[in-house]
Amino acid sequence: MPRPLSVTFLALAVFCLAGFNLLGAVSGFQRYAFLRGLPLSVPPVYLIVSDSVWALVFAGLGVGLWRLKHWGRVGTLVAFSLYVAQSWFDRLMLSRSDFARVTIPWALGMSAISLALVWGILLRRAVKRNFSM
Repeated sequence: MPRPLSVTFLALAVFCLAGFNLLGAVSGFQRYAFLRGLPLSVPPVYLIVSDSVWALVFAGLGVGLWRLKHWGRVGTLVAFSLYVAQSWFDRLMLSRSDFARVTIPWALGMSAISLALVWGILLRRAVKRNFSM
């Protein structure tokens, strides 16, 4: 069966998320000494490990979506939801800037739209039929 266009675009977006997190991890590793000197609310290791884990997770799930595997569809639903939840945890519990507080409405809207898109695409009956076990 051919891959639905919406799943193709979603898989590419998941690969982009993997790349974005990989860049964050590499950048954190390269600038570790600088980050250690900043008054961060968490150790820089948290940021590096978090980005590394998400990069691996999204890279694997991107492959699963691309190959239309059932575990890729279910894993993306779970992982993307956890990714958004972690971003909100980081924003609400760890952010110290006024900018983070001022942009809450925009971030909330983007979170809702992105979750609706991912869940809407992957839970459509026509899309679910294309995924194999």
